[in-house]
Amino acid sequence: MFPAVASWHQCYAVTRAEAPKTSQVNLSIVIAAGAALRLRCQTILAHRLLRRYRPSVLLLDAACSPRHTLATLPVLKRLSPDTGVVLLGHRRASTGLLLEAVRCGAWGHLAERDLSRDLAKAVRMVAARQPWLPRRLSAPIVAELIERGHAEKRN
Repeated sequence: MFPAVASWHQCYAVTRAEAPKTSQVNLSIVIAAGAALRLRCQTILAHRLLRRYRPSVLLLDAACSPRHTLATLPVLKRLSPDTGVVLLGHRRASTGLLLEAVRCGAWGHLAERDLSRDLAKAVRMVAARQPWLPRRLSAPIVAELIERGHAEKRN
């Protein structure tokens, strides 16, 4: 029995230097490995593609390993600081996880069930350097910013 297979087909990218022309890279990769090795390979390949193309928006699958994704976000920000990252998940993420994702550099989150309705809007917003996060995060984010301001005044 083969382990789960992940594949990427037809990777399109526009770099700022190449705009407005679009370069199409015909890329087909099959990773037939266990979950941990597959995740490692995907991470390495994503880093290289991100460094090369520096996209405005990166849609990052956080469903399989949210904690690994959070650890990866600072690395992605170093590789391509102007790329806005939108995390994708099977369902809505907890407030705590989303707050941690924002702290680590994410600009947004979309649950799989909301993709058909919100994906295009989320990409436009994040490309324009606007966050795409659930309203329920407004109060915790503002509270954290206020607390940081008070802590800075005390120091």
